[in-house]
Amino acid sequence: MVESTSIHLAVDLSFYHTDFVWREPGGWQGHRYYGPEFYKDIARLANKGVIDMLFFGEAAETPENYGGTHDAAVRLGMRWPKHDMTPMIPLMADAAPGVGFGMTMSTTYHNPFHVARLFASMDWVTGGRMAWNSVTSGYKNEAANWGFDELLPKSTRYAMAHEHMDVVKRLWQSVEPDAIIYDRVSGEFADPSKVHLLNHHGEYFDVRGPLPVMPSPQGQPIVIQAGQSPEGLDLAGRHAEMQFAINRTVESMAEHRRGLDEALVRHGRSPRDCGVLWSVRARVGTRAEVAERDRRFVESLPPQAGMIQLSNLLGVDFSKVDGATKLGDMLEQVAEQRGHYGFFLDAVETSGPDMTVEEFGRVYLTDQAATVVGTPAEIVDQLEEMHDATGQNGGFILEGCIAAPDEMREFVEFVVPELQRRGLSKSEYAGDTLRENLNA
Repeated sequence: MVESTSIHLAVDLSFYHTDFVWREPGGWQGHRYYGPEFYKDIARLANKGVIDMLFFGEAAETPENYGGTHDAAVRLGMRWPKHDMTPMIPLMADAAPGVGFGMTMSTTYHNPFHVARLFASMDWVTGGRMAWNSVTSGYKNEAANWGFDELLPKSTRYAMAHEHMDVVKRLWQSVEPDAIIYDRVSGEFADPSKVHLLNHHGEYFDVRGPLPVMPSPQGQPIVIQAGQSPEGLDLAGRHAEMQFAINRTVESMAEHRRGLDEALVRHGRSPRDCGVLWSVRARVGTRAEVAERDRRFVESLPPQAGMIQLSNLLGVDFSKVDGATKLGDMLEQVAEQRGHYGFFLDAVETSGPDMTVEEFGRVYLTDQAATVVGTPAEIVDQLEEMHDATGQNGGFILEGCIAAPDEMREFVEFVVPELQRRGLSKSEYAGDTLRENLNA
C-alpha cells in the first residue's frame, strides 16, 4: 500500500444472498441457495478479473429495528440471514489461487487472542491471502447476542478497539519470522528465544501470549478498518493498512482522504501507509437504461423496503418516522443510536438536508455508494478521476448489486479489460500473497 499507485479492486459479498438480490434475474441462477458452489464460482470470476480481494462484512444479529420485531427483516430477507463465512473462505481460496479474502471480526465482542490466532491460521490455509476488517460493532441486537444488556457507548468501544488491535498486532509479532528451524537431523523444530510472551494487562484485555501459530506467510494479515466518524478515522490512522469508505461524491472522497491523512500523520505514519477502497457501483449502459433497470427493481419491492433498510443500518425505527421528514432533521436521532452516523452524515451532505427520508430510502435501495454509469471507457474515466482526486492510494470495492453475480460479471468482462488496457490495474497477480498484490 505504501508504494503502489495502481487501482486495486475488491468486491463486497456481504449481501449477495439478501436484500432481494437472490430473486432477481441473474441472481443465484443455477445454484442451490447458500450453497458453496455459488461462492466458488464467484471466486473464479474474481480470479479472471484479477480482483485483489473478496470481502465479507459481519454483524451477528437478526435486525429488529423496523417495527420493533424481526418480522420485516426475516419475511423479506433484508440483511438476514447472516452466516459465519469463515468456513466458506478456504473453499473459495482453493478455487481461486490469486484472490485475497477480507473477513470481519469485532473488537468489542471477540478476544484479541482469538482474533489473532484465527486470522494467522486462516492466513496459512489461504497461502497468505487474509485480511482482518476490524469493527467496533454498532448494532443493538448484536450486543444482546454477545451478552450485553445494551450497546456500549461509542467512546468505550473505540477505546477497546485501540487496545484490542494493538494486542492482535503484538501477538502476530510474538513469533519471529525466522523462529522455525524444522531441522529433521537435530530434531529441533523452533528456536524458543524467538518466541515471546506478551504479558499484556490492559484496561479491557489480559493476554499472556505468545501466539501458538507459525509466522504468517505474508508477515501478518492485512488490517482493514471502515469507520468514517472522527473516532473511526483516528483508529484507522493508528492501526489500519487499508480502509473502506462510502462517500457519494468525488469532493466527499477527497475530504475523507484529507481527514485520514491527518490522522495518519498524527500517529507518526505516512499518508501512503493506509490506502482507501472507495465503495462504488459500476453500471454498464446508458443512464436511461440503468435508470430503467433500477426503476423496475424498486417497483418490484414492497413500498417500505427502503425504510426497513435504513432502520437496519442506522438503528432508527423508521416505521415511526413520517416519510416527509427531512434528512437534516434526523441527524440528532441517528447520532443517538451510536450506529453508522458517519455514513448518514455524508448522505445528508451529498444528497442535501432537504431530501425526505422516504425519498432517500428509495435512493438507498440502488445507490448506496457512488455510482458510475456509462460505457466501459466512460466508467473508467470516472474511476480514474476519483483515484486521482484521492491521491492514487487504494482503489475501489464494488458495493451492492441487484443481481448476483451478474453485476460483478459485467464489471469483470467489460470494465476490468479497459482498466488493464490503460495500465491502471494489474493484468495478472504480482505474487502469492494479498500483501504482494496490494503493493503491486
